[in-house]
Amino acid sequence: MILKIQSEAIWAAAALLICACILACILACILGGCSRGAKPRAEAEEEEALSRTEFTGRIENFFEYEPLRAGEPSHFLIHLTDLSDGSPVEKAEVTLTIRASGGAEVGQAKAKVGKVTGIYVAEVTIAKPGEYDIEFQVKNAELDERMPLSDFKVE
Repeated sequence: MILKIQSEAIWAAAALLICACILACILACILGGCSRGAKPRAEAEEEEALSRTEFTGRIENFFEYEPLRAGEPSHFLIHLTDLSDGSPVEKAEVTLTIRASGGAEVGQAKAKVGKVTGIYVAEVTIAKPGEYDIEFQVKNAELDERMPLSDFKVE
């Protein structure tokens, strides 16, 4: 008899423990869903920045930019290094001239001086999809370099 009572008590305690665990899991799912909702579509589909490194005889141009989409601005983060001494290019006027691939000029963007020496930021907007060339002109008291680049695809 004592064995039967203890056995029933154990089964009751086990059933109560199982119910408590199930309830805890349900609450965790419900409460966890409130704090970790699905990402907004734009954030979930955000594309990784593209980058290139190009050279002239005098400067290195490492730049990163957002994928180019017709009619939407793309920010170019431009890092310029003077190859004569390895220093950042300071106080330069940086102009990006956009041309249809092998064709006429379709726009220009003047870069702003960034917060860090040698870094410049330009906003480029190209109206139509297609293949484009972009020429970087870098000019300050010590240099005047042109860097024509091709293979920019606008979707």
